[in-house]
Amino acid sequence: MDGILAAVPSAMCVSLRSSCRNRDNAESIYHFPSKSSNRVSVLQTGNYVSSQRGNSLLKKRHCSEISRVIVKSAASSVGNADEYAEETATSVKFQRSVTLPGCSSPLSLLGTGFREKKFAIIGVKVYAAGYYVNESILSGLSAWKGRSADEIQRDSSLFSSIFQAQAEKSLQIVLVRDVDGKTFWDALDEAISPRIKSPSSDDTTALSTFRGIFQNRPLNKGSVILLTWITTSKMLVSVSSGGLPTDVDATIESGNVTSALFDVFFGDSPVSPTLKSSVANQLAMTLV
Repeated sequence: MDGILAAVPSAMCVSLRSSCRNRDNAESIYHFPSKSSNRVSVLQTGNYVSSQRGNSLLKKRHCSEISRVIVKSAASSVGNADEYAEETATSVKFQRSVTLPGCSSPLSLLGTGFREKKFAIIGVKVYAAGYYVNESILSGLSAWKGRSADEIQRDSSLFSSIFQAQAEKSLQIVLVRDVDGKTFWDALDEAISPRIKSPSSDDTTALSTFRGIFQNRPLNKGSVILLTWITTSKMLVSVSSGGLPTDVDATIESGNVTSALFDVFFGDSPVSPTLKSSVANQLAMTLV
């Protein structure tokens, strides 16, 4: 990495030095007194040379300053790149580590994907998603060490273990197009409700609370929704018009609703196959 960073300002300075030399040559051709001129005194010539030496020092100093700026900028760019992972289909960037409202410790990014909705035969990307977990969850998955990504993706018991783990996990959804809140909820409800065969009064209350968060609420491009599982029966919902939310908008307390929502994304028929695949790939690389 140091070599790469060093090469950038070095190449720039070579170009600058070349430019400086060309400028000096141009000034010599067009402004330096010719030998045949009888009007130029020795003092004038000496002052010109002194001036040119001063200019040369200033140019070298300028090149050095630019080098330092480029190194600092390049280092900052590399650092920022390490802090984020990009969901390539939508170009949405997710922080690799986040501290979310209601969570007791930072969560780490385990995978990214996108949700696509088909209209006629055209697939339209609606949102990007990033799945975060408390890293302590990974220590409980030793039984799947050495498994391929494909084996992990097809093994529902592994995802069940992740859900059942007594540690926080969260789904971050970033809208990539404008969607009104009711439409977003209706699509989510269509996926959740069929997974709850006989809703209890607690389930009905939880779904009503969930619905109320999105009613009459515009979700513009860039809006962020956090679905954070604190326990298997308690989930926090946070929404912001841009950037990570800082507050909790509602608490959903229903084991059936929270587990159904998890199944929507990580069950046998996930609404975002790319997200589940990405998580499986990351787990395969981690559980070695």
